[in-house]
Amino acid sequence: MRTQGVIYDKSKAFAIEVIALCNKLRDNGEYVMSKQVLKSGTSIGANYCEALGAESSSDFIHKLSISLKEANETYFWLDILHTSGYMDDSLFETMTTHLEEIYKMINSASITVKKRNNIKQ
Repeated sequence: MRTQGVIYDKSKAFAIEVIALCNKLRDNGEYVMSKQVLKSGTSIGANYCEALGAESSSDFIHKLSISLKEANETYFWLDILHTSGYMDDSLFETMTTHLEEIYKMINSASITVKKRNNIKQ
């Protein structure tokens, strides 16, 4: 089991940020969106970890693509929470910056493996 590396560390730290956000949202009586962002925001790292145990390059790329989809969904929920006033500008900027960093690293890993294995992008 490999649990080291920058992507692992950043996705874990982001998941902890998401959990803290969800606790704050629930304290303020918001349950539906908090559950959605909790699922997608913690799933990014979980799917990355699944990719590390992939059975093939294609499986690795597939798991990374799921992680990227979860990142996109998480951005949507953060944007909705921000626009609707549940998140202030500072927290939104911080979390979306972290999310973008993770997205770029996972996407880069996917592109690298695709190039290495001559898989069409």
